[in-house]
Amino acid sequence: MISRRTALSGLLAAGALAAPRIVSAQGTLAIPQPGKFNVETFTLANGLRVVVLPSARAPVVLHMVWYEVGGADEPEGQSGIAHFLEHLMFKGTPKVPPGEFSKIVARRGGRDNAFTSHDYTGYHQTVASDQLETVMEMEADRMANLVLSEKELLPERDVVLEERRARIENSPAALLDETAREAMYGRRGYGIPVSGWPDEVRKLGVPEALAFYRRFYAPNNAILIVAGDTSVDAMRRLAEKHYGPVARRDVVTRTRSDQHGELPRKVERRDQRVRQPQWGRDFLAPSYRLGETRHAYALQVASQVIGGSEISRLYRSLVVDKKIAVSAYADYNPAALGLSAFGFGATPAPQSDVAKVEAAVTEEVDRFLQGGATDEEIVRAKRRMITSTIYSRDSLSTGPQRFGRALTTGRTVDDVIAWPERIMAVTAAEVAAAARAVLLPSRAVTSYLLPAET
Repeated sequence: MISRRTALSGLLAAGALAAPRIVSAQGTLAIPQPGKFNVETFTLANGLRVVVLPSARAPVVLHMVWYEVGGADEPEGQSGIAHFLEHLMFKGTPKVPPGEFSKIVARRGGRDNAFTSHDYTGYHQTVASDQLETVMEMEADRMANLVLSEKELLPERDVVLEERRARIENSPAALLDETAREAMYGRRGYGIPVSGWPDEVRKLGVPEALAFYRRFYAPNNAILIVAGDTSVDAMRRLAEKHYGPVARRDVVTRTRSDQHGELPRKVERRDQRVRQPQWGRDFLAPSYRLGETRHAYALQVASQVIGGSEISRLYRSLVVDKKIAVSAYADYNPAALGLSAFGFGATPAPQSDVAKVEAAVTEEVDRFLQGGATDEEIVRAKRRMITSTIYSRDSLSTGPQRFGRALTTGRTVDDVIAWPERIMAVTAAEVAAAARAVLLPSRAVTSYLLPAET
């Protein structure tokens, strides 16, 4: 299936809000009030945007550089190059020899990693605050001075292909997810796997990697986010010192099309490795940036009501009451530069089967479309979303991740800050209208993961 369940589909909360209450058989329900979020921003002359989230809770900082490029931005025939370049960024510069970046971070007591999605690529290090300047210097260095050779590239290409075999080709569910994505979006953009098609990855070499690097890796196509034991003044000084000298480059403005595959579609994968069948249905849906964007906030609430928790309609009906499934959920994340998907998924119980699960989910969704959500369900959903956001602030990485995803998909810091207020403003009528606009059979891809036929 395209969608995967997440604990929270919205972004980081901020700002004091009134706490709506509703009286039910269970008593009075109240939505907690998230406090003011501490974030400050500035932009360097070369176009690098800087976001600072100061916190003195521990002498630790998280340093992240997000690039506005991902798998959906790859040239035709070069699928997987965004992810491949993520690996190659650790292959050194004239100042930092191949493989030394991570070793230097580790020797200084820190840890580092990187990630690639369809819309963005990110690099991050968590270190003691007195080591911040070291990682800033190294990250700025490889933003401008990456050196690649076939000696370093060819073994890493094998690593990337092996990673794909381990994570995708050894997983029937992951292979089905690729098929469903291609059915939804076509063999382009979001329909291309981030890991790439193996036959195309095998053809990627130094010229392709360097061309992609020079096209997208520039300060005016990046966001620097630092959270933890630092200050805006300190960050301004360090950013000017290390990132300021990096020259800006001409960067092509990215676009996403609203084109998609031929819908509706059904995709099936039978595999002898499957022990537990799975069922899913994903509907082409708007994001914050494309499609009927006015529905984005209401759809987040709808996903919570229908299948966002163990008290949601799907879970109660299929798992608790009918006992025909061991899991059932809904999922929607509008944080994309292009179109998104609103999905349902369920795993049949041993005594059940996919057909029963599909029929039960369809019945529950139809009931929701006809009757909408109750006021109590709406308040409960909002309370879960806001509460989850408040708890997430205990994590050093949550804030930077949410600001990074927002800024690399065309939104602003203000959009992140305003998220709880916009969620709180969603009405039951808007939830019903959004669901009816999106959950249409003509917009769906249905997926079946089944054991091999005997």
